[in-house]
Amino acid sequence: MMPEKMPWSTELTKRTRLELEEMLTCTDPDTGKKQWALGSMVVDAARFKNADGTRFGMMTVENAAVDKWIIQLDGGGEESYETVDALLEAGWALD
Repeated sequence: MMPEKMPWSTELTKRTRLELEEMLTCTDPDTGKKQWALGSMVVDAARFKNADGTRFGMMTVENAAVDKWIIQLDGGGEESYETVDALLEAGWALD
């Protein structure tokens, strides 16, 4: 039996959409790698959680910056979505 989805708040869903659609990037001056300006942090990848309460993963800045909505699952494998809407509908949000 699949766990019931825990609905995310409107605020978290809105924040996730904003961070993905209006992604702010910068370049690390030491390495030249692209980084994600996520809220008050600068990261190479962002943590995501799923509303089913059992799946967690990461999305790299390289993928998000080119509209590849791929969650690399903590337990191995990945899930890919065509749009931000599809990713949100599947229950994913920033962790």
